[in-house]
Amino acid sequence: MNIGAVVTAAGLGTRDGPWTLVFPKALLPLVIKINGVTHIRPMLDLIITTLVKVGCSKICITRRSDDEAIVKYTKALWGAFNVNFIVQDEPRGFGDAVYRGLGCLNNIDWVIVHSDDGFMINESSILMNAIKFATTNDVDGLVFVRRVNDPSRYGVLQGFVEEKPGLYRVTEVEEKPKAPKSNLALTAVYLFKYSTLTEALMKIEDEDRPIIEFTDAIKLMVQGKARVIAMEVGPKTWFSIGTPSEYSLVHEIVRNRDLLEIT
Repeated sequence: MNIGAVVTAAGLGTRDGPWTLVFPKALLPLVIKINGVTHIRPMLDLIITTLVKVGCSKICITRRSDDEAIVKYTKALWGAFNVNFIVQDEPRGFGDAVYRGLGCLNNIDWVIVHSDDGFMINESSILMNAIKFATTNDVDGLVFVRRVNDPSRYGVLQGFVEEKPGLYRVTEVEEKPKAPKSNLALTAVYLFKYSTLTEALMKIEDEDRPIIEFTDAIKLMVQGKARVIAMEVGPKTWFSIGTPSEYSLVHEIVRNRDLLEIT
């Protein structure tokens, strides 16, 4: 299985402002340890480390045109690895950022899609299990869900069939539904066949929508009979730095823990 990845780092990060007016959210510092030595590394570093561990051969980071800091940092630390960058000229949503990132990958069979503001504890182990499942089962994509108290804040499984405990065949998803039909919320990490995901996002792009939600692409895929499976993870598995309070929590969780243990 030839795997690539798209990391979306083009968001404005307004909820973490005013700091993010001058500093990309993906580079907000975290204190971790590497081989017992204390380091300051950003969220982006945790994400790239995970993607490398699970075997991604290529990574494309979607960024804003004014975020040269992401390019400089990534090239300084990961210069020998195959990381490319593409600009999202205007904020048209997570789906559009992913679509642009797909364009700078080639000869890829599967793609991991990852936001820049969150991660799953022991994510490489979770992703490796998902990759193994994808190679041994007839699936077109895998998403990761966890149970939340306020599902209207997230992309949510609105229709599904439980195939095994913790495994659900997705039949309907919706972004921030006013009337959630479940409390199974999507994390911002996904694994899809490259061709299936590209085709779905291309169709939505052709509709010239002002904002392209990634959940709309998932919805289009399952409506087209793609087999998308949701894997449930623990409610305290996914952590985000999307707000100051969330960032503070993540900072405490990872502080003085080893990078390889976290990822």
